[in-house]
Amino acid sequence: MADADDTTTADSQTKAFDIEVVCESLQKCIDDKNAIDLDHYLRAFNELLRFFNLLGAVFVFVAKDVKEKIAILEQYSKEFSTDVHYKTLQQMIEYESTHNLLRVDLSKRPSGARTLLRLHRALEFVSHFMLEVSRLEDSKGTADVARDCYKKTLAKYHPWVIRKSASLAMYTLPYRRQLVERAYSGSVPSEQTPIAVSDSMSRLALVAEEVFNATHKLYDEHNLLDLP
Repeated sequence: MADADDTTTADSQTKAFDIEVVCESLQKCIDDKNAIDLDHYLRAFNELLRFFNLLGAVFVFVAKDVKEKIAILEQYSKEFSTDVHYKTLQQMIEYESTHNLLRVDLSKRPSGARTLLRLHRALEFVSHFMLEVSRLEDSKGTADVARDCYKKTLAKYHPWVIRKSASLAMYTLPYRRQLVERAYSGSVPSEQTPIAVSDSMSRLALVAEEVFNATHKLYDEHNLLDLP
């Protein structure tokens, strides 16, 4: 019998991606920019993880890292001894700063702020990629825009080997129509016309950018953008 984690992983690889869940969760996490909600932030990323998995091996370099980071932050938000300090991004940074937990040995206790910083960087890629794909016709390829978005965002933080592997993998990305079909697990609902899909992608890109900017500002104010 598969354990709970295996079931969750299998579900994330087969169930259709729900772009509305991401948009709604990201919007809710910044309803109050002075209290960026971590629960909604992680809910959005759990759904984005489904998107990465549905795209297959080409995004394995993102999906694996995202899954690990989500697990760490969910653990901190549920532990009795720390949960009260991991409700918002502001609380987490204040708690870890006060208790000197920002730059500790990662093998002992990964910093929550450092962990979320990796998701933050991935969100920038998501925002750029969704916006560019929303502008494509169904018959156009997505490989070039994916590589361009990657170079502008995540590539800045990856070593050469990963950058090279990611760039090569993106050559296998399909035409936009096929990418959308994968996101819907192979069957696009009839109401999801190309225009409707583009509108949804554009909306996700914009709210993701808003969350990214709010988070980036907070990290910058605390001089945490370079956490190793």
